[in-house]
Amino acid sequence: MNKQELLKQISAAGLEYLLEHPLSEFTTWKVGGPAEILVKVSNSEELEKISKIAIEQNIEFITLGWGSNVLISDNGLRGLVIINRSNTVDILDEDNHNKVVIPEIAPRLEQVDTKNYYSISDLEYDESDSPEKVIIVDSGVYLPYLINHLISKGITGLQWFAGIPGTIGGAIYNNIHGGNHFFSTYVLEVEALTRKLEKKIYTPEELSFDYDYSIFHTNQDIILRAKLKLYLGDKERARNTSIAWATKKKLQPANSAGCCFQNIDKDTQIRLKLESNSWGYIIDQILGLKNTQIGGAKISPYHAAFIETESGAKASDILELFNIIYSKSKEKLGIVPKPEIFFLGFTPEEISNLT
Repeated sequence: MNKQELLKQISAAGLEYLLEHPLSEFTTWKVGGPAEILVKVSNSEELEKISKIAIEQNIEFITLGWGSNVLISDNGLRGLVIINRSNTVDILDEDNHNKVVIPEIAPRLEQVDTKNYYSISDLEYDESDSPEKVIIVDSGVYLPYLINHLISKGITGLQWFAGIPGTIGGAIYNNIHGGNHFFSTYVLEVEALTRKLEKKIYTPEELSFDYDYSIFHTNQDIILRAKLKLYLGDKERARNTSIAWATKKKLQPANSAGCCFQNIDKDTQIRLKLESNSWGYIIDQILGLKNTQIGGAKISPYHAAFIETESGAKASDILELFNIIYSKSKEKLGIVPKPEIFFLGFTPEEISNLT
């Protein structure tokens, strides 16, 4: 990488950059070392522009939204970090889109302790018979904002994802789930920039959506914007549902990265004779690790599948808690959890037990 040439091109493109800037302010865990070069973009055109520069310069780069499911090493990240704040929401006047059958994914959560571990079952309802409404939204749009904005316009469907502090790009990338609902249910198409500097429109079938997975895990394309199929549904019910669901999720600690682990599958639950397939239940009731603390990080006393941080926490503290959970689980149950977290900037040796 010719760093000076890269910085020159960034400036020529009308973008600003910061050098060796701490990434802790851009993650919900509030930990992480510096970015060698950091560029914040405010629209999809800037995102496309800086991504093209990075690809052409053959520099390693990563795009972050609100940093809600990543653990960044205390050593930080070399190369370029793009903070995506693209924020356009376009509500289409005409909804003459082709009817698309979006593949469904079976839910995995089976919660037995709904007092201590939240459940969505009492809030469920079906609005698939409501008139459809299509929107186009930038990948950097903040999901909580989008949910409230759309409901105020009478557009529903995303209320199941209330309380998730991420962006649309992250929601698509990891096919987030709210209770028994997957984000893929609402995706008509995704526009992305490929590593060959070509624009590509992905259909639902091409996106390979699965539990916590999309095609973007493997192809490294940059998500620019998405077309979503939503509803002109019951505005007040959607608002009340989003508030009730977000209130339940207040069990989640503020300084966390969301649930750290994928729920185990039904066959494993049956084989191990577990009451619940939730790692919150397993870590708390089976492994007895709830409230375990290392440095400024601890397994949350509110929900044991979450790790929360306090002032002075380090990424290494969080990583050590992951290792404790993995070691205890392997010893007691003969299985290890699959992380929902992405580990960035660590050496292969540091995360060899977790991937």
